[in-house]
Amino acid sequence: MARIPLSIVKIGGKSAENNELISALADELRALQDRCHRILLIHGGGITISEIQDKYGIKPRFVDGLRQTAPAEMPMVDMALSGAVNKRLVRLLRIRDLNAWGLCGADAGILKAESVTGSAEKNRTGKVESLDTHPFEILWDNGYTPVFAPPATDSLGRGININADEAALSLSAAFKADQLIFISDVPGVLDDSRIIRHLTPEIAEEKIESGVITGGMIPKVRSAVGALDKGVGAVFIGNYSNPGDLGGILSGKLGTLINSGGLK
Repeated sequence: MARIPLSIVKIGGKSAENNELISALADELRALQDRCHRILLIHGGGITISEIQDKYGIKPRFVDGLRQTAPAEMPMVDMALSGAVNKRLVRLLRIRDLNAWGLCGADAGILKAESVTGSAEKNRTGKVESLDTHPFEILWDNGYTPVFAPPATDSLGRGININADEAALSLSAAFKADQLIFISDVPGVLDDSRIIRHLTPEIAEEKIESGVITGGMIPKVRSAVGALDKGVGAVFIGNYSNPGDLGGILSGKLGTLINSGGLK
């Protein structure tokens, strides 16, 4: 039996908050599905988390770009990601004829994690320790499109917040996905203001060492290269500002492609 291609799409930033753009993206995802691709949509929701925190007078805290989560903030993370954002996306996809099913890392023990600082009593931001992909197989086999929020569970059964990029990388590696697409507010990997259309692992490291790739893009690019090493076919980085942009990213006209070979 032929292997069914898998496309994992991680969406975050302002495009994830725009209902019109999500509806347009849903149409493109359905077109991929019609071409016999399995689809897994993974989302963040930092904007919504920050809005909820603001209502409680809590200022978001970040270390090296990673949101830190105090124990008292974990219910807000669940409320935002597993609740408000996830259900909004599910509803928008369903009215575009995608049979979306929302779930999070805690469901069926999909993601198990531990605190990045080793002290869960102080920090509920975690790193993935293990995962179970079987629930996704059940959904795909029964005609559903998973819409995944990253909040997970630690070894003591407590909620823990996982960065959506890490969740996407971990799951894409576990599945050896054909393509992993990061959609955010950045148009791609930049050389000054110019978008680098294609990177191989070797070229990526050269541009990091030479200072072309800097800041928060360094761990993203290195994580993408790590995903290639674990069997992911290609990683794309771009933004979604107009209907049809997913096709532009996948064709190489928009964003940055990171793979081990040439342009597709």
